[in-house]
Amino acid sequence: MFRPAEWRHTINRLPVSCKVHSDSDKETLPEAEAGVSAANTSGVAAAGRQPTHMAATGDMAFVLLLLLLFSAHRPGRSHAFSIMNYLCNNGSSYALNSTYHSNVVSLLGSLSANASSSAAVVGVGFANGTVGRAPDQTWGLALCRGDVVNATACATCLALASGDVNVHCRGVKDVSVYYDRCLLRFSDRDFLAAGPDDPAAPVQYSPNLQVNVTVDPGRFVALAADLVGALAAWAARNSTARYAAGVMTTSAGEGFTTTEYDLVRNIYGLVQCTPDQSPEACEGCLGTFRDEMPAVFNGTAGGQINAVWCNLRFEVFLFYDSSPVVKLVAPPPAPPPSGAATVHSDEKRTRVAGNAATVVAIVLGVLVVILVSTFAMYLWRKAQVKQYVEEDNDAESLFFDLTTLRKATENFSEDNKLGHGGFGAVYKGFLPDGRQIAVKRLDKASGQGLKELRNELLLVAKLRHNNLAKLLGVCLKGQEKLLVYEYLPNRSLDTFLFVPERRQLLDWETRYRIIYGTARGLLYLHEDSQTRIIHRDLKASNILLDAGMNPKISDFGLARLFTGDKTTTVTSQVVGTLGYMAPEYAVLGHLSVKLDVYSFGVLILEIVTGRRNTDMFESAGEESTILLSYVWDHWLRSTALETVDPSLDCQAPESEVLKCIHLGLLCVQENPADRPTMLDILVMLHGQSSSFAAPSKPAFAFAYGEATSSDERGNNESGGARNRRGAAAAASEAFSLNGMSVSESFQPR
Repeated sequence: MFRPAEWRHTINRLPVSCKVHSDSDKETLPEAEAGVSAANTSGVAAAGRQPTHMAATGDMAFVLLLLLLFSAHRPGRSHAFSIMNYLCNNGSSYALNSTYHSNVVSLLGSLSANASSSAAVVGVGFANGTVGRAPDQTWGLALCRGDVVNATACATCLALASGDVNVHCRGVKDVSVYYDRCLLRFSDRDFLAAGPDDPAAPVQYSPNLQVNVTVDPGRFVALAADLVGALAAWAARNSTARYAAGVMTTSAGEGFTTTEYDLVRNIYGLVQCTPDQSPEACEGCLGTFRDEMPAVFNGTAGGQINAVWCNLRFEVFLFYDSSPVVKLVAPPPAPPPSGAATVHSDEKRTRVAGNAATVVAIVLGVLVVILVSTFAMYLWRKAQVKQYVEEDNDAESLFFDLTTLRKATENFSEDNKLGHGGFGAVYKGFLPDGRQIAVKRLDKASGQGLKELRNELLLVAKLRHNNLAKLLGVCLKGQEKLLVYEYLPNRSLDTFLFVPERRQLLDWETRYRIIYGTARGLLYLHEDSQTRIIHRDLKASNILLDAGMNPKISDFGLARLFTGDKTTTVTSQVVGTLGYMAPEYAVLGHLSVKLDVYSFGVLILEIVTGRRNTDMFESAGEESTILLSYVWDHWLRSTALETVDPSLDCQAPESEVLKCIHLGLLCVQENPADRPTMLDILVMLHGQSSSFAAPSKPAFAFAYGEATSSDERGNNESGGARNRRGAAAAASEAFSLNGMSVSESFQPR
């Protein structure tokens, strides 16, 4: 296979030249060409690898219809979906809202629907097909991992992968996205006809550079290659899904040491081909990659090779969900060569025996010296390291010494201060090893801070996601209570969004990526982490931005866990930030994931408009309104584009802007049952807004000076509506213009 340099893991950014304008000036979205046959319901193409023609009229409706399934049966939260790699072929690109773009949207929706149907019917999620006619025809393929036999899980993974197309490879005509549990590719070239022998087929090599084998790495990768070879034969000859998982185990007392594990005895492996391949083609595809493993993975304790037609992965930890079909025992390592010559005479035997005794004595002496020196060094290093960091088995985190953090932040200098929130101040600093950190310092006068800090420590230390801020450790010393995070150079979203001089740095592509990444992080908290977590304080100041302006959700001091299948509860401790709190929570204490959805909706509208939710606006009736009312009024008048941040005038595609406004309004609806889930939101973000439900009036959408008496509202209002309106009015009394509460039942941060 040809592996050109341009297929490397890079992000391709296209210049944004589109402009927000009215529908009368905007080029209408071209309809995908008609004249194609219905999709193959099995998802597996006929012999000869002829692509299935996808029905184009559904666009993303195929994916959206799956939401009915999602609401009925969710995949287990142990099945996190993580992106592994993506490849953007920079050879050609397409314009948003072009015919090719419409064909891609239709194709991805159909592939997701057909692959999930295939998983339910034949036990393997696979589909391929094509949409359109030249010169805008596009071909695609989708494949879920062999142990993902649940249709919902398969559809979820492919929906997320489809969303990443727009995030990482926006406007690129040939894209491959590899998740841990699925993959997809679309192209303007008929790669389906070329098959695995295609010399231009993209390949992604991904050694695990985080963990290395420290002793005998050559033998380790050789055993891994042997395991892959056995798995390839099994998948090709014994599995119609062309999938196999297995394990290689070393003998008792043997194993490998790595930079992360003291002793590794098992090597886990997985291989898969597309199920439409012949046994010979599958084994040949995997065999090529197996032969390359010693050169690619020498020294690493794991890795993967991702390609569309076949892929493999091996690790020192269990990463698949199926039972291993191949179980191998590693042969013992070869004995070291003997250098001693055979001696037959008694004299030589005596001399050798004497020499051996001398050597043994010397070796023992050296060993004693080494052991004593090593132990002394250990004690010295323990004394030194103790002031820096030590293990905490209960919190699975690290404790930092206060002296170290004082030095790192120059005694919490004002020059190093990054900001101040309800929890306390945040400072930047440098550890002795050169790492840059952010230190959150609890205000000493805070009565609730220690509880929040412990909550955040226990929660965040166990969370692992690209869109969540990474906790490095904690320090509890006297009155000082500190959390140590990875340093993110661009600080928080509010420092850009609400500062006019910096707001222009947030182009539409960046804002859309922040919206999408935040949704990904919330989906992980709600569905994919080991326990369901509600953040309860999602807002712009708690969205941190890394060097690439990618969002990371932070500040879990108010987060709430749900164990088992529990999804709702009632609390008497209503905490959070007014303006972001849903009405059922702010007024009644009803807590569910729909609280975070409401906060996310407010955040979306802030990102689109560039204004705080508590900012005041003049409405058509010359009344002062808050952001939700302002956007809602414009939505009703079909002038929603007038609410967009003026700095985006020459950047934002109208369709995406309207989609985000529509989605934001859906999230802030008064009835929590009407709000979408985070999974729904991610699917919607790469769908067509024309298929969304119509939003109802937002909660807390009111104008200052608005008449509120029942007589003025009319006598035809239902009792339920009056109750809801009364709840909103009661909650609104807790607001002031700066977003703070005067009610003791609230604990804003």
